[in-house]
This record gives sequence, C-alpha cells and structure tokens, in this order.
Amino acid sequence: MYGPNRLGCLQEDGSIVDLNLAYTALLDRRGLARPYAHACSHLPADLLGFIKEEPAIRAAEEAVSFVGGGGVEGPQGERLIFKPGEVKVRAPLPSFASRIAMAGANFYDHAAGAYAMIRGVKITVEDVKRDVEEGRAPPWGFWKCARNVVGPDEPVIYPARTERLDYEVEVAAVFGKKGKDIPEDEAMDHVFGYTILNDISARDQANDRGFFLAKNFDTSAPMGPCIVTADEVGDPHKLGMRLKINGVTRQDGSMRDMIRRFPFWISYLTRDMTIYPGDIICGGFALSMLVPGLVMVLLGVSVTCTGLGPFMVDSFGQGTKTLIEVMAYISGGIPTIIGSTILVRK
Repeated sequence: MYGPNRLGCLQEDGSIVDLNLAYTALLDRRGLARPYAHACSHLPADLLGFIKEEPAIRAAEEAVSFVGGGGVEGPQGERLIFKPGEVKVRAPLPSFASRIAMAGANFYDHAAGAYAMIRGVKITVEDVKRDVEEGRAPPWGFWKCARNVVGPDEPVIYPARTERLDYEVEVAAVFGKKGKDIPEDEAMDHVFGYTILNDISARDQANDRGFFLAKNFDTSAPMGPCIVTADEVGDPHKLGMRLKINGVTRQDGSMRDMIRRFPFWISYLTRDMTIYPGDIICGGFALSMLVPGLVMVLLGVSVTCTGLGPFMVDSFGQGTKTLIEVMAYISGGIPTIIGSTILVRK
C-alpha cells in the first residue's frame, strides 16, 4: 500500500495484519516507552519507508509472530487483524516517484512474434536466438508512468482511441537498495522483492513513437496486490507464468525463457544512472500458448503452485463477464492471493 495507506501482511487464511500497529503492540507488551514512535522508526507504516529500512523485515517477522501468538489489539485497543473484504488492498507501488522500466521483447517466443509482425516475414525462435548470439538483437525497452498504476478492485478504462487493447503479464522486480554502475554479479542484491504488473497496451497505434502513448494511459499498469520478498522467491527465473480465461489456459510460459535476465537489465539500466529503493524493472512477457482476441487484466502474484484469481473483466459492454485466473508459481507452498478488477469502456 502507498500514500496515506498502511502497510499490511497477507496471511495464508486471507487475513491482513497491520504490521506497524502489531509491532507497536509488541513493543508495548515488552514495556518499551513511546512504542508508537519506536515502531515507526523500525517498521514504517508505508511501503517505501519499509523498503528503505533494513531492520524492517525482521521487525515485521516479529510482528506477525506476535499476532500468531494471540496478539489482537494495539496499545489503545486498535485492531491488528482484518478479514478479507474489510480493507481496501491497493497496488504495491512504493511511490509515485517510482520509475517503472519495461524490458522489450525479452522472451524468445514473444520476440519472434513481435519481429515477424514488424518485418512482415516469418521469424522463428531459432532465428531470434541466432540474432541474439550474433549481436543483431540489441536490448531495448521503455518506461511506464507510476501515475498509471492501479490495483485490485480498481477499474481499467478502455481507451476510446483503440479497438485492440492488449495485455502482457510480467514479473516485476522492486529495488530495495540505491545503486549505480552495478555489476551483474551484484545485481540481485539490490532487489527487495517481486510483484506482477500487467502491461496494458493499445496495439493498433502504428504511429505511436517516442512517447510510447500506446503503453501509457490512465489505468494501463495494473499491479499487485502484493510484493513477495526476494528471500521467499529465491531465483525468480524459475517462476512460471500462467493465465486462464473461464478455466481455459491461454498463456503458460516460464521465466526460464527470458532472453536477458534480471542481472543483465539491472546492470544495463544503471550505467551512469542511479536506481533508488522503490524503482521497478519488469522482465517481459512469455507468449507461450497465447490466444489473441480478448483482453486479460492481471491482479495478483503468488510464488506457489496455487493460482491467482478469480477476477472479473467486463466483456466490452456485451453484458457478459469473463473469469480470469493468473499466477506466477514455483513448486511448494500454498498461500493464495486474490484480486479483482473491472474493465470498462471509456
């Protein structure tokens, strides 16, 4: 959560713990004077402050353990735990100053399809691999504006100028440390955690150049609803990405198929440019099993074998609803994260 909102920890049963207040209650139980001030110093109530403060993770673990041990109220009777639906969960955008870098055509199957469309000739995955090896496929990308980020239960507005609103489900790495000219072998040390961002695009804007307005419009970056810390994810390049519509798999890819992995992009982007806590880099989109013709809007991330969803999308005013299920997953563990949004015509 960001802005004036409070930071919460999603539990396996779907409940949400107010981390700052839970830690305040723990410090009060220990008899520490001015527990509110001490809690804000060690476990800030806002996401960016939490990311910046190195001891915050340890304090959060203590706060969650305190609640698990029976703590239910703050020093002045404040609630520490909320049931699903009792709070509004927002996108895990650290700040409106966060920069969101998007790796372009960074999966072999996606690159083959994109370049074939641009060049008007058939291009295979093997062609792309050969071009990369021979230096004929330089890295490229673009930026998305933080002001365009939306979260669960917030509408995604269908822009009036397009008849082909498209999607790209991407794993996003959130930076936790400031850095510049970062070598690849140190790059992952700068990652705080991971979430998912959906790169909503207007695909029929052939004359869009420079400003990338086809990628940047109100509500074009659904995100979240959670950040999973890097220690919980392990190697993000082992994540799978799967998307279903009405129970039918429409996308089933793997981060293993990235052309250039996160260490490359972090090193590449920080040449002569400083990154800051809260900045974000998205790794790209796996095209595998993609079935075109229907917009899919991502909300949620789970680094488990359990799916994300369901959430509903309005089928462009046709009076029907479409069930979307999305997940990033690895084997093991079972926490589930659920989000929803409505796509509406402008």
